[in-house]
Amino acid sequence: MMKSLRFTLIAWMLLVGTVFVWADKVDKAVNIKVGNKTRKYRLYVPKDVKENTALVFCLHGTGGSSDNKQPSFDAIANKEGIIVVYGHGETFYFPVFGMNAPGWHSTGEWSEDIDYIKAIIEDVAANYSIDRKRIYCCGFSNGGMMTYTVANLLGDVFAAFASISGYPINEFHLHHTGARPVPFLHIHGKNDNFVKYSLVPKIINNMVARNGSNPVPTVETVSGKYKKSVYEAGEGGFPIVFYEVDGMGHEPATSNTEDGNASKTMWNFMSQYTLDSPCDPTLKWRPRIEQEGWNPKRYGWTLNSGTTICSFGKNQDTGTNGNANVYPSLQFIKGDYRLTFNAIGEAGKKVTVELRHLAGDKSVVFTKTVEVGQNLIIDFSITDDWAEFNITFSKADEADDIQITGIEIHSTNTEGIQPIQGRTVTQAEGIYNMSGVRTNELTKGINIVKTRDGMSRKVYQ
Repeated sequence: MMKSLRFTLIAWMLLVGTVFVWADKVDKAVNIKVGNKTRKYRLYVPKDVKENTALVFCLHGTGGSSDNKQPSFDAIANKEGIIVVYGHGETFYFPVFGMNAPGWHSTGEWSEDIDYIKAIIEDVAANYSIDRKRIYCCGFSNGGMMTYTVANLLGDVFAAFASISGYPINEFHLHHTGARPVPFLHIHGKNDNFVKYSLVPKIINNMVARNGSNPVPTVETVSGKYKKSVYEAGEGGFPIVFYEVDGMGHEPATSNTEDGNASKTMWNFMSQYTLDSPCDPTLKWRPRIEQEGWNPKRYGWTLNSGTTICSFGKNQDTGTNGNANVYPSLQFIKGDYRLTFNAIGEAGKKVTVELRHLAGDKSVVFTKTVEVGQNLIIDFSITDDWAEFNITFSKADEADDIQITGIEIHSTNTEGIQPIQGRTVTQAEGIYNMSGVRTNELTKGINIVKTRDGMSRKVYQ
């Protein structure tokens, strides 16, 4: 009996050792081949790293390096059993500094940095067990700018994002063209006059509209520490969270959050999400200008001016009056889209909708005139690889009383998503939106239809 018990105990200990005990902590520089270049990154793996664990990318600011470990996630890795990658940017010319320095090509466009980040994921996955649905990206300053770029280009690879003291400025104007809405947290010091705090609201507002979030945030203020604004997720999207930090300049860290540690605050936010978190990837823009308590004029909208009912998208502003190339614009990549909206007013009145390029010859993409009504639809295509636009809703007579509500733009490039078929819907056991909430009927965007044969299908309305 005792011998059998001893054998069982030893076998159990060996099993535990095989499954849960990993090698010693790893904290080292790693060289990696990307194209014809050899680049490097710093890898941090805690002693008790978990199997099928999360992977966090941390991107330094201009002039920094992977050895700076900014933002710092070592302590979080030790506690949570996750793997951390500290990226190392290439050296190139930064006009704002007038010199060459290590940094990131955070233009919103594909670059060798994106290839580098993807290559690191594969390099880490070849040696460790990572959960590809729990890969996260955060960064400081220029690394925060790069985090916005990663959100645009690799939104189907990374689950959530966070930036501290960084948003796209100057030559790094933001492209809001991601594969899906994304969860995003932004921390900024009120005393930051370099990556100017005063311009952050325009960036946040663009992200809120891109995500279809509620533009009127829930606000928590702790005197002397921070103001936290949570822009709650709308249907098919995710929340945007913005911290305005007292006493903080252009810095990679702060203790003025509810967690007493900016990196912990970023982790607590990002780790809530996986690539399985439900969303509507067709959603590209939902500004919600009719939301009670929100003032669209503060964020670049023109309202009720002459025959213009509403208009969004200003002329490009590349630096006048300290603007730092931050301005409101509607942005798309090449593809097919559907605009839906409501025009509320006297029957028989008409509304003209125009989408026009902001740059170049400012050519018109479309001009459509429709009668006042609900659930109005305009389909259009963008042929540019990427461009910025102005959208204007106007009326024939300044005296016409017409209100525009419910503006949404969805992609209709729905590869892998089934079109709605009569049989699918008539045999439905239940219809759900992308948040998992059961609905009585199909809604705009992607629906999950569960049929009586036990199948679940994503269908597009």
